[in-house]
Order: sequence, then structure tokens, then C-alpha cells
Amino acid sequence: MESYEHFACVGIAHEEQAGLDLILERTPALVFLNIEMPGTQTEKTIYYLINELRKYGDTLPEFIVFAQSDQYALEGIRNDVLDYIIKPLHKNMLRRALMRFQKRVTQQHNNTLCLKSYGDYKFVNTNEVLYLKADNNTTDIIKANGTTVSAFKSLKYFQESLPKHFIRIHNSYIVNSNHISRIHFGKSKCTMKHANVAVPFSKSYRDNVESIKNNLAQQSVVIV
Repeated sequence: MESYEHFACVGIAHEEQAGLDLILERTPALVFLNIEMPGTQTEKTIYYLINELRKYGDTLPEFIVFAQSDQYALEGIRNDVLDYIIKPLHKNMLRRALMRFQKRVTQQHNNTLCLKSYGDYKFVNTNEVLYLKADNNTTDIIKANGTTVSAFKSLKYFQESLPKHFIRIHNSYIVNSNHISRIHFGKSKCTMKHANVAVPFSKSYRDNVESIKNNLAQQSVVIV
């Protein structure tokens, strides 16, 4: 694991109860679980540690399970383990498992923006963002509660970093399509929920607006 710079070992336990206490204390994001450790001899108790953790919180770490055979793989799927690796452990298998973990974590956490400026860190929940507006060399992030957060990044940077439901509709605007309540093609404007703000879109980005309209229409009862 020393070659994987984004990971750090926070503890090792040699039996289940100690492992349970260690996880509750240090809340790791990823756990390597030897499914055949002492005290896990039967199929009914093989995933005892995972089941016990569910009693203490809604968010569990991801588990990569090691075993001598595939005997408990089906039960692992039922317990939503990230990966099930049959020993002996090979470096390539571990690398793939860690890449899967990183992909899943990215998907789970891409609803938060961390805006860093020198020693100042601002955290913005993207679900609360209505739209982004370019302002010279900065970008203003307008939230549903009416507040604005400024970032020293270009609009293009956010276009490449934000989740796919954030769509550019103008040289100066990116909208959160989940917050659009109306699209007026005659006036070339998208109205946002909550704030009732109309954001303009340009002809060069009309295809993007058409895509938003089609996606929203598919999720709606269309009345003509």
C-alpha cells in the first residue's frame, strides 16, 4: 500500500470485536476484511462485522473482502461489499479494487464544492446552487437562498468539474438543470425555481437548452 499515496492505514485489528471498535473509533472510508479471521467460521456469522456496523450508523465504510475461496462471495454481494478477492493477493487485483473505490467515492462526493483561496476554505453543496455567472476573472455562484459565493476560477473550470446536470447555456452562465422551472425559447431565458430568476441563453448553446428541455419533459406529464 505504500505506493498508493492517497491512502493511509489508520489501524489493524486481528479479531472482529476489536475491528468493530476500531472502525467506530476512527471511521475509515475503506476496510480490508479477511473474512476468515478467527470467530467467523459459519456462513451465518461470516459478515457479522458489517451487520453490527449497521446498528450504529447509516454510513458504512466500503469493504474489500479477502478469502481463500468464493464460498462467501454471494453473501458478500448481498452485503454490498466493494470487492471480493480470492487469495493469494495479486497487486493488479488490488489496484483494480482501489480504482473502483476511488471512482465510487468521487461519485458520492461530487455534490460538494471546496473553494480554496489561500487559507480560506468555502464548502458549497451543489444541490443548493441555482446557477453560475462569469464575472471577469472570477465566477459568482448563486444559491437558492439568495446568497452568492465568489470563486477565483473560470466558468470553463466549473464546466469541467461540476456534475453533468450543470449545463452551460451562455458564455457567461452555467445552470443547475434540476432547478429550472421554465424555458422560454421566444425570450431565450431559463427561469430558476425558488428565486424566480431568469437566466439568458444564447443561440450557440441552444442545443444544450434543447437537451435540458427533453430531459425534463421525459420526467414530466406533458400537457399540450
